[in-house]
Amino acid sequence: MINLLIVLFFSTFVSEDITCITSGIFAKEGKLPLILAITVTGLGIFIGDLLLYLVGFFFHNLLNKFVNIKLWEEKLISQNLYHHWKSNFIFSIFISRFLPGTRLPLYLLSGYFRLPFFVFLTTSFIAVSIWTTTIVSLVYIYGKWIITNIGNRSQWWILVFIGFSFYFFLKGIQFFLIPTKRETFYLQCLKYTRLEFWPSFLFYTPLVPYFIYLMFKYKGIRYLTATNPGIIASGIAGESKSEILKLIPKHSISKSLLIKTDTQKKLERVKSWLQKENLRYPIIAKPDKGERGFLVKKIKSKTELNQLFQNFPIDWLLQEWIEGPYEVGIFYYRLPEKTSGQIFSVTNKIFPTITGDGVSTLETLIKNHKRYRFQSESHKKNNQKNLQMILPKGKTIPIGSIGNHIQGCMFQDGSHLLTKKLERELIKIADNTKGFYIGRFDIRYSNPNQFQEGKGFKIIELNGVTSESTNLYDPNFSIRQSYSILFKQWKLIFEIGHSNYKRGIPLFSYEKLFQLVKNHNAYRKKFNLLERNL
Repeated sequence: MINLLIVLFFSTFVSEDITCITSGIFAKEGKLPLILAITVTGLGIFIGDLLLYLVGFFFHNLLNKFVNIKLWEEKLISQNLYHHWKSNFIFSIFISRFLPGTRLPLYLLSGYFRLPFFVFLTTSFIAVSIWTTTIVSLVYIYGKWIITNIGNRSQWWILVFIGFSFYFFLKGIQFFLIPTKRETFYLQCLKYTRLEFWPSFLFYTPLVPYFIYLMFKYKGIRYLTATNPGIIASGIAGESKSEILKLIPKHSISKSLLIKTDTQKKLERVKSWLQKENLRYPIIAKPDKGERGFLVKKIKSKTELNQLFQNFPIDWLLQEWIEGPYEVGIFYYRLPEKTSGQIFSVTNKIFPTITGDGVSTLETLIKNHKRYRFQSESHKKNNQKNLQMILPKGKTIPIGSIGNHIQGCMFQDGSHLLTKKLERELIKIADNTKGFYIGRFDIRYSNPNQFQEGKGFKIIELNGVTSESTNLYDPNFSIRQSYSILFKQWKLIFEIGHSNYKRGIPLFSYEKLFQLVKNHNAYRKKFNLLERNL
């Protein structure tokens, strides 16, 4: 029995709910007295709460040595939300015991901000006692009822049924009692009705059979690496944005500066560049290796830039801020046997704006917006300083300025923007981009009339074979239209790669390609995790 009690005690550090259910089952089986099952489980949960408080308490001095943490703390303390929490500290600790997902951050912050320890201790003890007694006892009673109605046999599958059924019952109760859980579930369901918000695994599933067909037709997958010989692996992964920009005629690209990890005196180097190019903040910072808006930031000051360099020790590509408010994605391709290419599609990028009602905060407006609610976390992150601002009725403000979907930009088909003059200029630039046959230019401009004359625009990025003809995400397109674009794009990629190979372009080895993708995924995973934790 001692071993069982020890296991139950430490299991509470892994999953409190499952341990409570298991304790109730053991009590029902007669392996533990009910009171002992409640006591040891409650003790483990209570000790876990105290440890969270103490971790926050002891890490306070250590973390305060970092400037970024200290600035975050000062900012948080100045918020009304912090003072409201502090004045309702007892209630928040008590109620968090019954609201999953709130305890970890709340208890750590309680210790970090040195809120009254004995108040925390007493409140946690009372809440844990009520919670543990209730759950373990209910499992005990529920198990007895199941055995009575099924039979007096304690077979393993009955015990498993008791545990799982009660667990899902508990989650169901929480679902109906906690509005945020219902809202999140409803929102997730709504996302599946709009292709542009589908998760990647679902969106690309229909492409898999066609991709396999293309592999068999062209007898391999490595032809992809010969599609754009000027870009490492044609742009599948790990390509350098700064190196790609060097392929494009210089007059058409935005001014940029590469700051490598080992660059000495980074800020002085940036200052010199700004002066030389007659630029000033804001500027755009993006990882030299990245995609889909990964860590793209609009930097408004030297302080923000310094913070970025400290938080993310990677190679950064800095670019001049091209005043919009217009941005397009131009998808181009050229068959190797042709001397000139074609514009496959134009995507018009619509930056998010929101209109006030004179009553609601910006945070509430985002939450209730029929589109922005799907990407509310991104919008809130991009507008942290203004979330509690109440917009006057009828006033419209921008809430995003980065032209990628993950940061809230809407993609619409922009074929109506393409004039003969603009098409000739874009094709001329693409045809003269060294070693480039298919991919997407991202372009910013400020004057629509000049743009359609083929003037007054700057290329801010060029993406290779893993880029997409982003007009396929137009909310007005049918699913059939979107997949038709995607399938045609991949047909061209294989066709061009195979043709280049026959013309003598070497292929990547499978080993080299695998290592390239592996390294890039590890790189992204590392910094995605770091970004979420900041």
